[in-house]
Amino acid sequence: MTATAESLLHQALKLSEQDRSELVDQLAESIEPEADLSDEEKSTLDRRWDEIVSGKVKCRDAFEVIAEIEARLREKVGTAS
Repeated sequence: MTATAESLLHQALKLSEQDRSELVDQLAESIEPEADLSDEEKSTLDRRWDEIVSGKVKCRDAFEVIAEIEARLREKVGTAS
């Protein structure tokens, strides 16, 4: 990381959580522009993110979920024989 980038990072870390979050969004957008989403899709994503951050919704490891689904399917196929 360049000295300029390190200086900017040091300054950015002093910002409020909200300002840092907005800065991250804008920096990410400058690297890879966001897909064109409708206002409804953006609202849904914002709502779901807020639910995750607040702890209202718990995330689960995708591999664990897939393993559970596969086990249920094997169970159903086994009982159908």
